[in-house]
Amino acid sequence: MILVIFQIVHYNDLLLSPFQFTNEEINLTKIGIIALNILADVLYDLLKQDKTNLSQRSDYDITNLYKEHRQLNKHIPTNGWGGKWQFLQVTDIATGDDIERIRLTRNELQHSTAYSLSDTRFNELCNILSDLLKRFDQRIQPARDYTDQLTEILTKNVSAQEVQLIKNEIIGKDDLKIWNM
Repeated sequence: MILVIFQIVHYNDLLLSPFQFTNEEINLTKIGIIALNILADVLYDLLKQDKTNLSQRSDYDITNLYKEHRQLNKHIPTNGWGGKWQFLQVTDIATGDDIERIRLTRNELQHSTAYSLSDTRFNELCNILSDLLKRFDQRIQPARDYTDQLTEILTKNVSAQEVQLIKNEIIGKDDLKIWNM
């Protein structure tokens, strides 16, 4: 019970305190929000087209969805499954190539050694993901365009709570008492 009270009080402090985050922390948070929401939705929506009897979207993360696509082996990447960034060319725009780009983005976030993403890499990822989401808008034709969702995330102000939630999600900590940023 004390922990819950601490979290509530600390959360209120977050709302009242003007936290300053570096551009690099905000960059990683925004790409994290994009990956955890839009990119996972893309993989799920694509899987719905190819497989019946799927569980709810909330039962899947990018890793599970990638494994499902890889097992189906319907959308094979140009250079095969499990490639690296340097093997993906700008001209590799098959559905499987974009599935690989999503996996690589997720892995880059998950394996980052610090909670930061340089402006240069952030801009590179934004360009890659924007192109990828345009292609998926055409392939899947979602009710709400993925590119519109991307623009919304990129233009929004990120709250201290969002930074911490995404940080916990990426680092894999469910313990909300960790507030060191």
